[in-house]
Amino acid sequence: MPYRNAIENLKESVTILLPGLNGGGLELGQLPNFLNANGYETRIPEIQGYLYGSPADTFESWISQVHNTIDVLRGEFKTINLVGISMGSTLALAVASQRIDISSIALLSPVLRYDGWSVPWYRFLLNIAYKIGIRNWEYSEREPFGIKNPDLRRRIRDKFKAHELSEVGAPLITARHLHEAKGLMSYVTKNLDSITSRLLIIQSVEDDTCSIWSAEKILANTKSDLRRTIWLGNSYHIITIDNEREIVLNEVLRFLTRAAGGNIGLENYYSDMSPKPLKARTL
Repeated sequence: MPYRNAIENLKESVTILLPGLNGGGLELGQLPNFLNANGYETRIPEIQGYLYGSPADTFESWISQVHNTIDVLRGEFKTINLVGISMGSTLALAVASQRIDISSIALLSPVLRYDGWSVPWYRFLLNIAYKIGIRNWEYSEREPFGIKNPDLRRRIRDKFKAHELSEVGAPLITARHLHEAKGLMSYVTKNLDSITSRLLIIQSVEDDTCSIWSAEKILANTKSDLRRTIWLGNSYHIITIDNEREIVLNEVLRFLTRAAGGNIGLENYYSDMSPKPLKARTL
């Protein structure tokens, strides 16, 4: 009986939000506040060696830190959800491949390999350089910065000129960060069949950082009972802040709501839930 009372006293659910590699959370856009305003508690864990402001650490450390966050929240909430953007999606998959207590995962522009149309042809040479010991270099983000919206892209360009953190992360990514990200992508690709959590994938067909190959690979190899995909046609990689951000945020909300209520049949997926408004963005 004491155990039952403890379960009954837990809050219903929490959604852990995972930013992109070397990001600071700005790339999540309005998603945290949007979910909060619609009744969902969220957390953005401080992942040392992954987020902006700390030297790169191993991808195993990134996974471990998210596990630690989940283990703490397990004592407060009945249900744990994960939402990631870009490499944050890949990190979410890695964590979920090692657990059976993740209810739902929303993957926003998941990356299993860097093969988008704006990735420079010589990028593979950077991996070779790292392997032979040339590691004191940084990769500079380049236009279009994962953004199709021209006004927002101009603002990001100005921030990068001033060496500031922007809505797409930092202007530079270290060799170590990229090396560990490559290890994370490889690990996830090999362990997709261990993932059983409900999945939502939102992917732009014009993604400049990764092609639709990553999303299709995830769909084909995970073992989730529910695997839902939303394809976007007017955004690039950072879909949470680009032209179709309203669609993205509402689809994440819809997915979490339907999954929590058990009403996940496709015939009922869009019933009785109209889109929620976003705050106007100041460009």
